[in-house]
Amino acid sequence: MKFSYQRLLTVIVIMIAIVNISQAQPKRNSILFFSIDNWVEVYVEGEMVFKKASDAGNLKQPVEFDLNPFIQGIEEPLVEIKLINAKCTTCDTSNGWIIEFEVFQDGESVDYMLEKGDSMGGDTVFTMIYEWGYI
Repeated sequence: MKFSYQRLLTVIVIMIAIVNISQAQPKRNSILFFSIDNWVEVYVEGEMVFKKASDAGNLKQPVEFDLNPFIQGIEEPLVEIKLINAKCTTCDTSNGWIIEFEVFQDGESVDYMLEKGDSMGGDTVFTMIYEWGYI
């Protein structure tokens, strides 16, 4: 078998292209919300980057929030999820709330959360902080 520098060079160029393409596409870093009542806020390093409201937890379909643009270039960013339950002026004793979401880091599902509760509303009822590099 005769050795060909041209074939070797072609293989090297193809391998470099494959590596560059895989590095150019950021892996999935996101939060997929299934249910929220009344609204959710997402903070990266203390700055609000996302807010979504829903009535009685019904989103009709899951809502995915892409974190990639907000965590790029930050080593081990803090990502905070807050659920706020709206004040219910017609409620006598309680005002239910729900949050259900899944967290994806570097393309992998790393956490799933479903929390429900009751409060008169008007305040934050759920908080979760992720140290993004250590989930």
